[in-house]
Amino acid sequence: MVRKVVDAVMGREPFDTVIRNVQIVQVCSGEIIPGDIGIASGKVAFVGNLEEDCQAGEVIEGNGRYAVPGFLDSHMHLESSMMTPAHFAEAVLPKGTTAVAADPHEIGNVMGAEGVSLLCEMTRDLPLHVYMMAPSTIPSAPGFENSGADIRAEEVRRMLRFPGVIGLGEVMDFNGVADGDPRMMEIVQAALESGLLLDGHVPAFKGRRLQAFAASGIDCDHTYMDPEIAAEKLRYGMCVQIQERFLTSELMAYLERCPVQNRIMLVTDDVPLSRLASEGHLDSVVRKAIRLGLSPMKAIRYVTLNAADRLRLPRRGAIAPGRYADILLLDSLEEIRVSAVFSDGILVAKDGRMVRPLVSKPFPRSAYRTMKLAPLSEEDFKVRAKGSRVLVNVIEQDGKTSRTELRQVWFPLRDGCLAMPEGIAKMAVFNRYGRTDGRQIGFLSNMGGFRGALATTYAHDCHNLIVYGSNEADMCKAANLLIECGGGVAAVRDGEVLSRIPLPIAGLLCEDPMPLLAEKFEGFVKAAKEMGLNHGEVLTFITLMALAVSPKVKLTDAGLVDAVNKKFLPLIVRTIE
Repeated sequence: MVRKVVDAVMGREPFDTVIRNVQIVQVCSGEIIPGDIGIASGKVAFVGNLEEDCQAGEVIEGNGRYAVPGFLDSHMHLESSMMTPAHFAEAVLPKGTTAVAADPHEIGNVMGAEGVSLLCEMTRDLPLHVYMMAPSTIPSAPGFENSGADIRAEEVRRMLRFPGVIGLGEVMDFNGVADGDPRMMEIVQAALESGLLLDGHVPAFKGRRLQAFAASGIDCDHTYMDPEIAAEKLRYGMCVQIQERFLTSELMAYLERCPVQNRIMLVTDDVPLSRLASEGHLDSVVRKAIRLGLSPMKAIRYVTLNAADRLRLPRRGAIAPGRYADILLLDSLEEIRVSAVFSDGILVAKDGRMVRPLVSKPFPRSAYRTMKLAPLSEEDFKVRAKGSRVLVNVIEQDGKTSRTELRQVWFPLRDGCLAMPEGIAKMAVFNRYGRTDGRQIGFLSNMGGFRGALATTYAHDCHNLIVYGSNEADMCKAANLLIECGGGVAAVRDGEVLSRIPLPIAGLLCEDPMPLLAEKFEGFVKAAKEMGLNHGEVLTFITLMALAVSPKVKLTDAGLVDAVNKKFLPLIVRTIE
């Protein structure tokens, strides 16, 4: 193979493919070079001006379009698409994502190391290059929630040896690291001994505690970013991975003038299916960054060369001799509209569509048997108390993001049960794995006129059964719909089922392709809005209110959690007889 590449450059062998007449975006040097690209054995062999009569198996006319490296998402979760890996690849390849570093901690929370091994197998041989990270923190907040698995250092060591695994997935127990928790220290030590990457998740630290986190060897973060936070993390030698939701004109101005450029990336983390279908994948993040003031060359470098260097993939990330030929053809650098996609030198997508469909591998029967919860009754959704009024700790959501605050509200009692004041809704979390009998009820404020019930088993990161509602009858019905079908999402109002989308594979995924699944979720989101849900991102809301590492207050199957200070909060603060 090496000889063929060299011989093609020297004219002793024909190129497999030549892409003629393109503007080559050279992220290694920051230049745009007009010319041709010669490809042999899946690699870029030559970049520059080729003779008209050079030999090639296929010649593709670029027509002056920009040729940029395929986009590489250095931090994401395949499961957030709710599709099988093959259907996910079909969705993102036409948009320019040719490689991803996937942390499968969603399926890991449901099925443990078996689930991680499954995704490694399901992603093998796809034209989308999938590099896996071994989940580090399952459950995400040990002692504060219960998932389908409890992964410790020995299992991490085993997963780090799985084919395709290149590092340790995001370490979310940041307090555990800074405080020297033995469990986390053993996991981090196992990763260090493997010589692989260590990814972080550290939204709440500055100063000494952030330095302690970085000193452990975890040198990357993708959580909340602004100019000050990014500057501090870069100062401590960390890489920063910036999600779409944290992009601002102020942050882009800082990145544009930042003297250190090689440790900055743009990533997706989680892209809800509705946004994936309507706006795109990593291409959407790049477009927004450019729109907010980042130069196209920098934005493209952040999702190509920088990402490849971070992931220690020296043969990807650039259109240069010896690099794998992951190449996009664009009509405009500002609009990032992808007209052709090459993966390892093969044309896989054109004009927004796959050249040919991909075949999904079948999941084993065990992946369809993760809902181990008996049918529920309305009584399971009631909170009983004594007295005439009680003061309750309530989660106040902001209607826009996953960030919450603690609020205290007086509740009246009716028939011995807490009765919700106006603007308050109930939230219930049920452990669905049979490992505990965990059941917790909490309350959310700033819910507007929400009426009915929404239920989901896709709920970061433990993926227990979560139900939001204004009354016990609708909550019970929505929950039992999901218990019956093995997981998914459902919307019920006044006893009528407005939407039900089964996700029978681990309660997370289904076998629908993106157009069909997006249509179903469009109906679900529409139903949630008709029910009066006061939140701009329906899927963000329902999937993140139980995430115990997301600031500031969340509800898990173990109780109400102060996610910043890592302590439980009582539901009822005070009772008046």
